[in-house]
Amino acid sequence: MPPMRVLVVGAGLAGLTAAHRLQQGGADVTVFEARDRVGGRVWSHRFDDGTTVELGGEWIDSSQQSVRLLVEELRLGMVDTGQDFHTRDLIGHNPIPEEAHRRLTENLFDAIESIGTKALDEMTVANLLEMVGEPGLAMTVLRSRLEGTYGVTLDKVSAGELDQEFGLTQATAYLRVDGGNDYLARTLASGLDVRTSTAVVRISLDDATISEERSGKDHTADGLVVAIPLPLLRRPGLLSDASDELMNVISSLGMGTAAKVAVATLHEPPMFRRQERGIPAWYWTGAGSDGSTRKAVTGFAGTERGVKVLTAEAPTRLARAVPETPLSGAPMVVDWGADPWAGGCYTALGPGQRALLPALEKRWGKTMFAGEHVNGSGTIEGAIRSGEDVARRLLETS
Repeated sequence: MPPMRVLVVGAGLAGLTAAHRLQQGGADVTVFEARDRVGGRVWSHRFDDGTTVELGGEWIDSSQQSVRLLVEELRLGMVDTGQDFHTRDLIGHNPIPEEAHRRLTENLFDAIESIGTKALDEMTVANLLEMVGEPGLAMTVLRSRLEGTYGVTLDKVSAGELDQEFGLTQATAYLRVDGGNDYLARTLASGLDVRTSTAVVRISLDDATISEERSGKDHTADGLVVAIPLPLLRRPGLLSDASDELMNVISSLGMGTAAKVAVATLHEPPMFRRQERGIPAWYWTGAGSDGSTRKAVTGFAGTERGVKVLTAEAPTRLARAVPETPLSGAPMVVDWGADPWAGGCYTALGPGQRALLPALEKRWGKTMFAGEHVNGSGTIEGAIRSGEDVARRLLETS
């Protein structure tokens, strides 16, 4: 029997992981990627002195096993960032005691337990925070952090999402791939047939056929994995034979928007994580491979309002975030909402929307979808899990 032929659209971590596992299972796989690079929303930048920052997906929770096992399998290393994603200080204020953050989190978990899962999913995060009503700077930081993290205002996010990775859960450590998270994507791609700068303009789900934009050439296979960001699935005519059910789900799911900025520093900066009060944005430093603080500062803003301000005022905002250390050169600025091959940062599920996800997990004709939006995780871990799940299910039916 000839090997199963599979096409993968999208060379982000979901698509590359799916292709890697399919190839390991004996399939003949080709990956098509519109960008001139692999990695998708994972994108590492290296300053002249070798300092590496992440302009895309960054935070890897120490409890996230899929990404850690894949990194180990590919013989890459991981290092501790030395930072905590959740607790932050407000710029211009004294540090907030850890006890204040802990007490607020406990109060929120008590409220969540009393409400119950079904009712919680029908509420918004804004509703829940109003109900708890804890005063003080810890709540100010939490509101700004959550709004920035989700990339939409909190009246559009289900309170049920607070027990997911971006919510209130706390990790013991946060890691990154040594040398840059994009090493993971590049290493996966090195063993695959990946065709970059090859955009796809039409996809037939039923017969696993795709059409290239530049050449107009069609490709047909035994199976198809569509692993592109959620907003791209909404492009008119792309999914040529998608059902109304599928398109209604794709058009309904929420998507956040965000920007990242990063700049080198002349000297080693202090280790910090500092939240803005006026916009949902924050800034941090991190540890290098040798444990010293990297000579760089990174910033992130979510929501359309936050992105607009941060991208327009990046040098000023970064300088104000780290007055202790002079900055070096112009900052790197990436607006993921304006990126034509992303259209946003990651999914931000509103009330009741998690119930829509099984439609994306289904097999449609000869096609399956992969990506962080399929399981609603918004994380590198979620993208990898999705890719592995799709590959397993396709191989089982071959």
